[in-house]
Amino acid sequence: MVDELPQDRQVWLRAFYGFGPEGSGFLGFTHEGDRESVLSKLRDGDLVLIYGAVDEITDRDAKSQILGFLEVSRELCDANDRSAQEQIDWKHQQGFSDRWSYGLIVKRAWRVRNRVHVRTVAPEAYNNKNRFERTKRAIILNPDERKLALSHPVVQCNVFGEPQIPEADLEKGQMGELLKPSKGIPPSFGTRTSNHKDSECWLYLMVFNGTADVLMGPTGKHKGKALAKVGRSNNTSRRLGEINAGFPKPAIFKWELLRHQKFPDADIASELEEELKSVFAQKFTSQGGEFFTGVDEAMIRTFETFCHDRLPVILAAPGKAQGV
Repeated sequence: MVDELPQDRQVWLRAFYGFGPEGSGFLGFTHEGDRESVLSKLRDGDLVLIYGAVDEITDRDAKSQILGFLEVSRELCDANDRSAQEQIDWKHQQGFSDRWSYGLIVKRAWRVRNRVHVRTVAPEAYNNKNRFERTKRAIILNPDERKLALSHPVVQCNVFGEPQIPEADLEKGQMGELLKPSKGIPPSFGTRTSNHKDSECWLYLMVFNGTADVLMGPTGKHKGKALAKVGRSNNTSRRLGEINAGFPKPAIFKWELLRHQKFPDADIASELEEELKSVFAQKFTSQGGEFFTGVDEAMIRTFETFCHDRLPVILAAPGKAQGV
């Protein structure tokens, strides 16, 4: 369910003449005061739902339709630094050179795949009394509107100024589902080129030995927090080596295996892995997939408590005799 998405990720509404993150990697404001107003409430990683403005410049089929989502950071930028040349030229041609110059950097973007009128998704935010707020700044959706917005099918698209994602790797799906912690690959057994037998399997907690901002940038809610990875493996030492293989040998920062707990077989470990991710998503900030940010001591305690509460109980003879 979309409700499982951490509630610290707000969804905003904003009008644009169109949706083209491939050429514009920012959320722009004409007045610096408008940007500051949004910043006062914005959380790093918030989503902004873009709809087509009711204006002659907007394509007819896009007017009042929800068009896509932008994942916005609190990092400031100048619009021209995050714009393709054709976008800069378009602004000049339209006489808009002085508009949307005060930007916030967009990290990721998704295009909505179905046609939906914005009023259907966000009736309160689209109320005429909020017209100035949603067209000049942005307005936060209420919980019901947020749930509706995240229920729509989307396809990820590239963002100007961010590393390009190969076409085959652009994700499709329901917006809320794409942002939830990922599900592990279910264990499978049987004959392949060899016979793969079930055996003991470990849940693990790995923590990056630098703060999260080393990998995720200097600004945002993650700043100064620990970055953790949770998962399962039948060989945690090998798994740690595989993950750190992406770093050069002289690298100062690497992943460390802080805790691991053995369970009887892969089926049990697989079920517990999904439950563990849900627990971490509720207590800490999901960064997508198996990654979470928070206070390292709290994440260690949560992992230890989770595993302790789910370890198989070995009964002594008196307990067995009483039918426990």
